[in-house]
Amino acid sequence: MSGLRALIREYRKITDNEIKSETGNGTLMGPRGPLKESIEFRDLLNPSRRYFSAFKEDDKYVSSFRLGHFNIPDIIAGSAAGVSYIGGMNLGRALIKEGLADDTRSLGELMLEHKLGILDVISEEGNGRHLTMDIRVYECIECSGLPNIGRPICFFEAGIIAGALSEILGGRVDAYERRCWTNGYSFCQFDVRARI
Repeated sequence: MSGLRALIREYRKITDNEIKSETGNGTLMGPRGPLKESIEFRDLLNPSRRYFSAFKEDDKYVSSFRLGHFNIPDIIAGSAAGVSYIGGMNLGRALIKEGLADDTRSLGELMLEHKLGILDVISEEGNGRHLTMDIRVYECIECSGLPNIGRPICFFEAGIIAGALSEILGGRVDAYERRCWTNGYSFCQFDVRARI
């Protein structure tokens, strides 16, 4: 576990530097390029994740998830983001209701165990009725290693975070992804807002 803590500290340095060097005209764009028009089929195969690649056949696990997740017919692709977010919310709520997690620490452990990503709560501020959080996910199963297409895509993970926190906090929670592998970063960053 100390190796994981050291990796998170290293990721925090990398992400802080990427945020400092971001570019774009009103649209967040990380330092990793070049920009591609879309994610192609071959991009989904043979992913590499630094921490998780130490586990046997992580590349097959991730590829299987992505092949099922990204092969949505064009006719419904526009609504897929909302469907993914709601599906993630339902999963996040169920994880808490079923007792598989009960706070952000145990949610992070569960995400790690199931190789969904490495959850890191960067900041948390509240005034009793409202809470804001900066949550980052490293090595996200959905996007880690994918090309920069100029926009974030991790609606499922945003939904998991929102659903789990809504159950934990007993209020309405929204999670919005600002930074992602697919808009040039090496992490996912979620702005979380809760009314409790």
